[in-house]
Amino acid sequence: MTRRGVPGRSSTVRAGIVLAVTAVVTSCVSHPVGPARTFERYQDKATTTAEAALSAVSTTLLAAQAGTDGDAWGPYLSIVVSEQEDALTGVQGTFASVQPPDARADALRQQLGDILTPAVDHVAQVRLMVRRGRLADLADTAQPLNDDQRQLQAFLEAHQ
Repeated sequence: MTRRGVPGRSSTVRAGIVLAVTAVVTSCVSHPVGPARTFERYQDKATTTAEAALSAVSTTLLAAQAGTDGDAWGPYLSIVVSEQEDALTGVQGTFASVQPPDARADALRQQLGDILTPAVDHVAQVRLMVRRGRLADLADTAQPLNDDQRQLQAFLEAHQ
């Protein structure tokens, strides 16, 4: 039995499964810690960062669509999107702390930073809409994340 406005057991179980899968997927990406003494090592750190960012952006897009479709509850989406924002800002900060070893790495840092900064802002916008209870608008709010996703994928293809 369910009370009006409260998800039933199957919805709760489904939400739990999605959250568990999300946690596993986002935790499977290593993070770039430590110095980069060569361009190749720095590039490895950049691609690791881009992979983690792509995971956070993709998860946010899925969450936004689920919210718009009425397939997820606001409190659940709030947690999912907030965790993705934390993950994205975390990898952005970690990568920013790695000193580029040369001018090529400076350019790579700028290129990835130009993708990550708007992505963080776009995920934050989705989080704000979730917290305001505007779930029906999430897919529209998340639309810029599609471009972020494409840019991250292109970055990975160019640098792996």
